[in-house]
Amino acid sequence: MNHSPQPGEPFQGRRYFPISQYFRQRFGERVAKISVSIAETCPNRSPNSSMEACVFCDDWGSAAYHLEKDRELVDQIRHNKKLVSRRLKSKQFLVYFQSYTNTLDKINILQQRFETALSEEYVSGLVVGTRPDCLPERIFPLLNDMCQKSYVLVEIGAQSFFNDQLEFLKRGHSAEKNIEAVLKLSQKTDVDIGVHLIFGMPDETPERLIETARIINQLPVSNVKLHNLHVLTNTTLAEMYHRNEFVPDELDVYADKVILFLRHLSPDVAIQRLAAIANRWDELIAPKWTGKKMGPLDFIESRMKEAGYLQGDLYEADQLPEMTIPSLIF
Repeated sequence: MNHSPQPGEPFQGRRYFPISQYFRQRFGERVAKISVSIAETCPNRSPNSSMEACVFCDDWGSAAYHLEKDRELVDQIRHNKKLVSRRLKSKQFLVYFQSYTNTLDKINILQQRFETALSEEYVSGLVVGTRPDCLPERIFPLLNDMCQKSYVLVEIGAQSFFNDQLEFLKRGHSAEKNIEAVLKLSQKTDVDIGVHLIFGMPDETPERLIETARIINQLPVSNVKLHNLHVLTNTTLAEMYHRNEFVPDELDVYADKVILFLRHLSPDVAIQRLAAIANRWDELIAPKWTGKKMGPLDFIESRMKEAGYLQGDLYEADQLPEMTIPSLIF
């Protein structure tokens, strides 16, 4: 299904294709996410792992409601639904298994969690956050089974499609693994696929931002979520920041990177988020603009509007005969 407007038309008044519009077209009405914190670790932090934690990740593993993590799953869902409902008037919700890596547990445990979430009458689907190197063969039948019952979106924390950047982040997986994970999910399941990307790393070039958009355009990905690399307390990145080894992007610099990426991105790919939001603002070290919920989004979109830019306005010119994906896989 082609969800995007025709070239040159605004996305219902926006400069990019927002995930809210994508969900409205898919479900017929507004849909909101309820974030829960159930997974307790990831490959990097596993007791048996020799890997280091990702440089940007704090002890909460990206949990939105970290103080609720000790509640039972159904209690988290009901409690966090109330928090979400204060801001968004939605009747349908997706339960977002957000923190750490949500495909590491045994299949029977994952199945129980997914079915518990779907048992709530207002829940219309699942969003499962995971890593590209944590999708074993045994997970695919379970995901397909859940697809028969509801909508399922798997969000892959790719973060980058360049191995030197992944090494800088200490991710512990490769760019090739990112592509393999997306293709396997597409071939073996009926899930919707989203990809998380981080911008703001050292030696980031315009050419790499454009190449990232081209790679996404060639993959069976319906949406992306963008994060700016920011510094939280109790992270390796904080140590690097204090040693002057890392300087985060100012908002105008980051905005120009996002805009360049969006202009080369297919207008059919929905955008979940333009920048990170530091929910635990007291743990945010830098940049401070990451703690402002709507400020960065408004800044980026205003910048696009002033320049007359739209998501995908350079997409057609980008359709080159050579293929990027095979060159990365082989």
